[in-house]
Amino acid sequence: MALYKAGSQFNYHAAEALPRPNSMKSPRAQRLDFTQLAQAVLHLVAPPCIFLFTSSLLSFHVHFDVGAGVWLLSLPSLAPFYLARRSERHALEYRLDRTWPRLSQFLFFVAAVAGMLFGGLNYCYYGWPSYSLDGLRTYTDLDATDVPGQRLMDAGRVTFAEHTRLLTDLAMSYTEGETYCVVPITTKQAGKDIRTPGRVDLWAAGVGCCSPGQNNFHCGDFHSPKAKSGLRVVDESQLRFFRLAVQQAEAAYNLEAGQPMFFTWLEDADKTLENFFHLSFKNFVVANVYHMGFNTVCVLAFVVFFAGSAKDSGLAALDER
Repeated sequence: MALYKAGSQFNYHAAEALPRPNSMKSPRAQRLDFTQLAQAVLHLVAPPCIFLFTSSLLSFHVHFDVGAGVWLLSLPSLAPFYLARRSERHALEYRLDRTWPRLSQFLFFVAAVAGMLFGGLNYCYYGWPSYSLDGLRTYTDLDATDVPGQRLMDAGRVTFAEHTRLLTDLAMSYTEGETYCVVPITTKQAGKDIRTPGRVDLWAAGVGCCSPGQNNFHCGDFHSPKAKSGLRVVDESQLRFFRLAVQQAEAAYNLEAGQPMFFTWLEDADKTLENFFHLSFKNFVVANVYHMGFNTVCVLAFVVFFAGSAKDSGLAALDER
């Protein structure tokens, strides 16, 4: 009878709250520990996967093939953020801990939006020029003096004849915010001096690499005597300003440009084109590594500073239930 009375007066809830070895944890505490671990692993893995998906989709050839429709294809990357918001509302409704769902919303949103922004910029600066020019035709040993622009409408890469030069005395620029620079490309005929051509359709071009109002041109590999090739300029936002510069050159030097074609003056156009893709892929890898590092720091900081309170809240919610 004395043992029965003592047992009836024992505070089992207080005893359960006392510290105990891991092996003596209650089943619900062990279950909560496993949940915390699973949440940590999920948040270490899922956001980098979201960033990888969006950045790869927008950086590479899918973007070139699909065009603006690729932005629609990237929208599913926001689904985890939406599910995390629903999870927080569910936790609020049933008075559960909302700490992990809040972290989920932040990390999932950052991964999706940052991946879209990076992928779009990486494609704009490196991917699109690479894919656009790679699909065009390559011309070799081209005589710049005798070839009209209409014959090079499908040109992407051009290697000019041996004695091709830039006529820097006929350089011209047009300034509207940026300075757009152009200079005629001509080929010296065998046994003759380089002459001032009457018709010029092939022009070397660049942005911000000449002085307004002066006959100078410092664009591309202008300083190299080995430079005999060019990559076609395909950016429409620049082409209209280059055409205006050519119109000024026509008036100033008594030239004629029927169908002006613009090229970046280079030593090796093929190598430069390959570098576009290599830089695009390098940026893609570096960005994913940086994002993974940022995400890992966020999760570890959360575990150190907030996971303990989340666990306590979880135990309190279990006790209420």
